[in-house]
Amino acid sequence: MAAIDNAVSWSEIKTFQRCPKQHEYKYDQRLVPVKKARPLFLGSWFHAALESHYKGGDWRIGHQMFLDEYNKLFEEEREELDKRGKLPDIVSRGIKSYLWYYKDDGWKVREIEREFEVDTPLVLGGVRQRLKGIIDLVVEDEEGLLWIVDHKTASTIPEPTAFHAMDPQLMLYPWAAKIAFGWDIAGIYYNYVRSRAPTVPKLNKDGSVSRRKVVTDYPTLMRFIRDNGLDPDNFVEQRKILRRKSPFLRRYKYPREKYVTKEILLDALSVTKHIREDKRRSRTITRDCARMCPFHDICRAELNGMDTTMMRQQNFTLKEVKLVGDRPISDFDFEAEGE
Repeated sequence: MAAIDNAVSWSEIKTFQRCPKQHEYKYDQRLVPVKKARPLFLGSWFHAALESHYKGGDWRIGHQMFLDEYNKLFEEEREELDKRGKLPDIVSRGIKSYLWYYKDDGWKVREIEREFEVDTPLVLGGVRQRLKGIIDLVVEDEEGLLWIVDHKTASTIPEPTAFHAMDPQLMLYPWAAKIAFGWDIAGIYYNYVRSRAPTVPKLNKDGSVSRRKVVTDYPTLMRFIRDNGLDPDNFVEQRKILRRKSPFLRRYKYPREKYVTKEILLDALSVTKHIREDKRRSRTITRDCARMCPFHDICRAELNGMDTTMMRQQNFTLKEVKLVGDRPISDFDFEAEGE
């Protein structure tokens, strides 16, 4: 049951914490659902566009990689993914808005998509266990401090004090970066992008602007005003609010705390020990299984003693390295909140 590789990623740890049986399907049996999950696919799409922007200034390179993947899907698959808005439009409009709001953020890019693998204090069977991961972005601020940035998407951006805004994964990354590269990281940024496009205001039949409340941003509002030949002076208050802050973007900044890092590392090592040594993968059955787990149907069938051979052949493939450009598409494993 235990993996041969002595390096564990935080995604693997988190999957095991969520449900050991889900971990078995994903990491031990290497099952990959044929059906694409919208939150993960959309999040990975945003991630690729942001990566190519920070690498060379052209977000369209990363965008095109996933647009090609999207266009290869069957029409029914695209329709399913586009139920809450067309994905290419959501990404392109979202990135353009991101670039407008953050054009003067003062960040100097120091590292992009840097992989690491470091020793941990845990030794099992004479083999030292290692932690591996990929750091999305390292930036230097106007004071010369280094920060790790992690890109996230969410249908609704959480408040800074919300539990799921504090991802333990990133608390370990400054520690790992110091060991692997000697970087002194001041802390982390959670870089949220909302996974829905800003709403375009509507015109009534008489040419007046609908009073229906919409959630939009400054670039979208200004484009609406320009396209319909409206007077910008009639939107002074809305423009003032939206120019200062977008409801579709948030950056949360958290300084590095050594005590928190120690506690999270101990938790991670405890889970790693279970991953390596537990002989059985138990099920964590909750009301969210059907909605959140891609292995729900096969898990339920096996729980009832059914033969799942046909289900496996129809609904899953085995994990393989699939290159998109010069990187495996699986590398764009973007952290996306549920929708």
